[in-house]
Amino acid sequence: MKITVLMENTAVSERYLCRHGLSLYIETQRHKVLFDMGPDASFLENAKRLGVDISQVDVAFLSHGHYDHGGGLSAFLQENSRADVHVQAGVFGKYYAHDAHPKRIRYIGLDSALRDHSRLVVHRGDYRLDEELEVFSGVRGRICASPANDNLYWEKDGKEELDTFEHEQNLLVHQEAGRVLVCGCAHNGIVNILSKAEELPGGPLTQVIGGLHLNNIYEEDEKKRCEFYQKLASHLMCRPCEYYTCHCTGVKAYEELKKLLGEQIHYLSAGAEKSL
Repeated sequence: MKITVLMENTAVSERYLCRHGLSLYIETQRHKVLFDMGPDASFLENAKRLGVDISQVDVAFLSHGHYDHGGGLSAFLQENSRADVHVQAGVFGKYYAHDAHPKRIRYIGLDSALRDHSRLVVHRGDYRLDEELEVFSGVRGRICASPANDNLYWEKDGKEELDTFEHEQNLLVHQEAGRVLVCGCAHNGIVNILSKAEELPGGPLTQVIGGLHLNNIYEEDEKKRCEFYQKLASHLMCRPCEYYTCHCTGVKAYEELKKLLGEQIHYLSAGAEKSL
C-alpha cells in the first residue's frame, strides 16, 4: 500500500499547502481511500500537485467530527461523485474547544448542512467493508490519556460536557505482512487504540499512521512532560510497529519521542509519500 499526505500542519516543501489538519490518500491492492479531508478544500490542490485524482477515490472515512479533519468534506463530495463517506454516529455533534490563550470558546465541529447527505454511511461501532478494510471504535481505557483533550467539549442535552470521543473511529488495512493502523487524532489515546486493535483478529500490527494529540502538553511542567513521554514511549517501543506520526502530535512532542524511540518513529508532512 502507499500513503500520500494531502494535508498536514507542515509541508515537505513550499510546493505544497499546509494547514492545521489532516488528509491522507491511501492506495491498497483493492481500493483508493481518502482518510480525512483537512480543514478546507486545500487538500484538493495538493492532490493535483501530487498527481492524485480525487474523483477516482472509491471509499472515504472521517476519523471524527472535528473541522480540521472534516472541513473539506463538502469539497470532496463535489469533486468525487462515487465514494461513500463512512462515519460514526455523532460525527455531526456540536463540538467546542475552550482555549486559554487567548481565552475563548471555539466551535470545532462539522458543517451540519451535510448531516443528511446521501453518500454518508453512518455506523454505530465496529464494521468491516471487505477482507482489506476494517474500522473500529468504542475504545476504552485511560492509559497515557493526553491532557490536550481537557479543553475539548461537546453539547449534550443542551449542556457542555467533556468530549468522550465516541464519534472517533480508526482504520485497519489488512495486508499479507500484517495490519496497518490509521488514526486521525487518537483522542482516545494511542495505547488504548493499539490495545483494541490487538484484540481484533488478524495479522500483527506493522505500522501506525496518524496524529497522537500531544501538542503543547504540560508546557509549564517539564517533569510531568518528560514522565508522560517516557511512559508513552515505553508502551510504543515494546510493540514491533513503525510509527508515522503527524498533525496534532506536534513537532516538539515528535522530537521528544524521537529521542526515545529512534528509528521506530517518523514524521509525515503534506507532500510526503510512503510505501508500506
